[in-house]
Amino acid sequence: MKTVLITGATAGIGLETARALAHHGFHVLLHGRTPDKARDAATKIPGQVTPVSGDLGDLSAVRDLAGKVKDLVPRLDVLINNAGVWNSHRELTPEGVELTFAVNHLAPFLLTGLLRDHLSPEGRIICVSSDSHRQVKGMNFADIGLSKNYHGLRSYAQSKLGNVLFCYEYDRRKEDRTSICAVQPGLVQTDIGLKGNTWLHRLAWRVRRQMSGHKTAAEGARTSIFLATVADTPPSGLYWDDMEPKRSFSSSYSEEEARRLWALSEKLTGFHYDFDGATADQDTSRGSSDEGAGSR
Repeated sequence: MKTVLITGATAGIGLETARALAHHGFHVLLHGRTPDKARDAATKIPGQVTPVSGDLGDLSAVRDLAGKVKDLVPRLDVLINNAGVWNSHRELTPEGVELTFAVNHLAPFLLTGLLRDHLSPEGRIICVSSDSHRQVKGMNFADIGLSKNYHGLRSYAQSKLGNVLFCYEYDRRKEDRTSICAVQPGLVQTDIGLKGNTWLHRLAWRVRRQMSGHKTAAEGARTSIFLATVADTPPSGLYWDDMEPKRSFSSSYSEEEARRLWALSEKLTGFHYDFDGATADQDTSRGSSDEGAGSR
């Protein structure tokens, strides 16, 4: 039986991905922010589903989550970094990092690194991104947390660009047979725009998700499900939409941007990827604040 960890799987795209992969015979590790949410979601899915929990806005909780996964299963065949947030108001994590950047980018960066040596030899890593990464022309390294000009959608778009840059850079650095892909789920009728936002943004999201052309959560999950279940290992380092690879936007192909983001991510998480050997978990010298963390 193959095993998959799906983050942010208590509702929306994540829950539908979990439901489908359990139906395909996977042992699903269903992640939620709290134990109650994870347990409740797990009861909705027939099959072998194990709830796991951890707040991805807290790097220590991400480390704990990785430890739980290693204790629960001898290996992972698929890791799906699905969890995501966007907020109207700027918030900081306990480490002093802007919350959307932390949950949407730093958590997958750290969790993937911590679980990399736990993946099967041809394991698959799937990162749920978004075409919204086209809304920014690059990472704002001078002020990665957007402390001087914060906007929720700009922060979200930057974090989604971070997902694609991470996948491409991981693929360039890896020396094994694992596959890593970024996924564009499309405009999906989920509740992501209703959490942590102003009443005006919540209203706009409710109107937007009722417009024509939007996908159901099950439709938005199809590409992740396809990449997890297709018989042959998917080609690594590609951006996928509607079960087909396509070009991402121009800013995502900057290798210099990707290297700078990688170095910043290692600094902020305290985790160093060592692709020549075992991963090295430093857990030291993390940036205490995101203010100007990437400036040079």
